[in-house]
Amino acid sequence: MNKKIMFLLFAAAIFMAATTPIFANGSQESDADGPVEVRLQLKWLPQAQFNGYYVALEKGYYAEEGLDVKLLPGGPDIIPANQVSVGAADFGIINMYGLLPFVEKGFPLVSIAQTFQQSSFRLVSFKKNGIANVPDLQGKTIGAWLGKADYPIYAMLEKYGMDKDKDVVIAKQDYTMDGLISGKLDVASGMIYNEIMVLVESGYPESELNIIDVNKEGTGMLEDCLVANSEWLAENKDVAVKFLRASIKGWADACADPLAAADIIWKSLDQASTTKEHQIGMSEKIATVVCPEEFDPAKIGYFDPDAIQNTVDIAAKYGIIEEKLPLDTLYTTEIWDEATK
Repeated sequence: MNKKIMFLLFAAAIFMAATTPIFANGSQESDADGPVEVRLQLKWLPQAQFNGYYVALEKGYYAEEGLDVKLLPGGPDIIPANQVSVGAADFGIINMYGLLPFVEKGFPLVSIAQTFQQSSFRLVSFKKNGIANVPDLQGKTIGAWLGKADYPIYAMLEKYGMDKDKDVVIAKQDYTMDGLISGKLDVASGMIYNEIMVLVESGYPESELNIIDVNKEGTGMLEDCLVANSEWLAENKDVAVKFLRASIKGWADACADPLAAADIIWKSLDQASTTKEHQIGMSEKIATVVCPEEFDPAKIGYFDPDAIQNTVDIAAKYGIIEEKLPLDTLYTTEIWDEATK
């Protein structure tokens, strides 16, 4: 690039910086009197997993807070942690156990709300396979999402004195139930809001299934949490509080009426790739992990230190992170406390 072109690009950059209004909190707007633009990076394509945010947007909860929220679709090539770290998004949705290695490596990320209060991960098998509980896994072939969600399985096996390398066969599983249906797997990994639902929709009713709940075994690892760039957050706490307050309202509505939430999300997704019935079922299942039984909806996004510590302990034991991280490096309750006043 010659010097003349470099000079013109530099001059243009200076002009843009000088003519773009910048608020005291560091955000930029084309109209100083207009709403503050906020970008949320989803961890996957639009689906009922993200109901609360779509409900808040549809019902005007963000607008009431003076926010113009953009929900950015995710996908296989999009890593929310990276997007938030580099400023391509203001907030992102990440599994808590997935956040840990980024924090350990020094990425400027911090969670401001723990949306999923419980793990949605399960082990599922056909009753004819005779796997009603964890000890029944002895000698069985277990389908696992290696390097992603296999750790709760290992922790569960160890709890019952089983060696993952000797007492069972751990087989790589894709994100379908094909291995279980074909008999290549004795038991498969699945999320209650997706793979297990697909199994039921394929003609295998829950009455014919045995499901092992990692939460009941004490080896569940926390999933969806809401993260922000810690450096951005220091200058934009007021924006974060407004965004979280509106999001909590959206999630409360989505949990109270999953059917209505499914109606809202249905308008925002690729209808050729799913069905309305699937999104309704997903809405109902998602509500059970965001607002578990006897959970106060006013506490949506609450951080349970014990559950987070358990996630950290398992992550450190099985190599997701090298050492146990202090909890105060992973999340802050400041935004949640202010948003739920």
